[in-house]
Amino acid sequence: MLRYLLETCDTADEAIGKLQSIPIAIPQNVTLVDSEQAVTVFVGPDIPLAKAPDACAADHQHMPVPDEQEQFSRTQERLSAIRAAGTDVAAMLKSPLYQSGHDEGWGTVYTAHYQPSEGRVTYYWPGESWGQSFDDFAPESRNVTIGQVG
Repeated sequence: MLRYLLETCDTADEAIGKLQSIPIAIPQNVTLVDSEQAVTVFVGPDIPLAKAPDACAADHQHMPVPDEQEQFSRTQERLSAIRAAGTDVAAMLKSPLYQSGHDEGWGTVYTAHYQPSEGRVTYYWPGESWGQSFDDFAPESRNVTIGQVG
């Protein structure tokens, strides 16, 4: 679905229009960004597309989140923390936003700061960052170790 949107849509509004008619297999949030706006939407098999109040995404789920799921995932706690952090990358590399529970299936892979109007993104990992731009894209790779080693 994401690849289809990337290949066929030029704007966030166009992608939202297409998402309203695409069958979605699992509930998820999608943040759509173009040079004019950023918007997060919730989609899923049993829910109509719904816009989030802001373009904030922390792999959170659409409301309401059952208490048992919240205890396990801390999704609402993380959503509040990311809203409070804004663009403070240092806050995103600390708990509760940065999670090291890779072996339990809840680990942070990376943090990204997108600057769509500048055509840039910077990816962050504890102790390391790297940037890319549309104007000067350089293919790169990174090797990282997640989970327990040994």
